[in-house]
Amino acid sequence: MSINERLLEIEDLKITETLQQLTHQQLDEYIETLNGFIEDFPRLEAEIKETSEKKDYESMHAKVLALGDKLAEIGADDIAAECRKYAGSIQSNKLARFEAYVHFLLTQLAALSIDIQMALFKEDESETDSSSDEDNSDASSPLADEATMEMLTGKFILAVDDDPQCLDVFKLAMKEVPCKIIAVTSGPAALDILKTIVPNLFVFDIDMPEMNGLELAQKVRDSGNTTPIVFITGNVDKNIVMKALKAGGTDFIYKPINPQNVVGRIIKALSPNNAYLSKTYKKRNADQ
Repeated sequence: MSINERLLEIEDLKITETLQQLTHQQLDEYIETLNGFIEDFPRLEAEIKETSEKKDYESMHAKVLALGDKLAEIGADDIAAECRKYAGSIQSNKLARFEAYVHFLLTQLAALSIDIQMALFKEDESETDSSSDEDNSDASSPLADEATMEMLTGKFILAVDDDPQCLDVFKLAMKEVPCKIIAVTSGPAALDILKTIVPNLFVFDIDMPEMNGLELAQKVRDSGNTTPIVFITGNVDKNIVMKALKAGGTDFIYKPINPQNVVGRIIKALSPNNAYLSKTYKKRNADQ
């Protein structure tokens, strides 16, 4: 799958016509713009949260507008329009629960940043693994249709998060999916579970005490287990995301968890057509 096709899979980027018209040089420039957004977003996110906490309406208005401009640059037109609408509401003090909306908007954008990073990471990896896309040639939609539900029946998911409330939200989001979810609150507890259970998918929180999700993933991989991993994170910093991808991560769920976003990502991760990163991980270790 080409970089164009991977970018087209990101629903929040409205770039179908644009990509068709880009030369190779213009595509490289667009990718640089995407990288700029990835680099800038954590700083902008922190600044907007800070103005939200301080109830600094004037600064928040300016920063949300600036974020909207950056989104327009990468072709995320719908969310850019949301930013402009929201900024206007802030300025006129018409938005009642502005803090909740800020967090919802930033969650959307964090997911967008991670999706872009995954698309660009796969582009880098494909240069050294020309066979990496072969399993995706007939990829179907991960929507929860009857065939998909049948495929998911009896699948085991091992979810690990030190926050029991987060695990409860995850299980609630998955209540209509016929998977069996085993939830534990620490890495060592997860490793004990693996002595008797072979999951079809791991869901690891990255930021945990005693043993974080990346360390847990490394122990799992060191044991020879190549089961896909979906990471839960509240951090979209490029270094963290890259480490998670290199640890064999196949996707991300961003905190605070949005239940509407969970099911599609989990179904996609469990799909037989979603073997790219696990295969990349196995090839990388075979070459070492």
